[in-house]
Amino acid sequence: MKKFNSVGVGIICGILLPMLVYMVMYYARVNDVRYTLFSNYDLLSSILPLLISHCILPNIILFFIFNWADKMLSAKGVVIATVILTVGVFLTKLITALL
Repeated sequence: MKKFNSVGVGIICGILLPMLVYMVMYYARVNDVRYTLFSNYDLLSSILPLLISHCILPNIILFFIFNWADKMLSAKGVVIATVILTVGVFLTKLITALL
């Protein structure tokens, strides 16, 4: 299927998969903790980069799946999405360190 071999498909999958993993981690581990606890600035500044970092890791598996299936353009899109998310983690840590 050539239609799944594009950079756009890779970027979309590379952004949707971490969001899905984040939702699974959130509901599996912290469903008994009140939402107001997550709105606390100190906790948010320490947990958010960690959660985003753990959500980026499944992109490695997705990259290798696209690579194994010889979908190189989609694999390139996953790498681009991972770089975008990594820059987001870096900026989050930088902004919280400055405040």
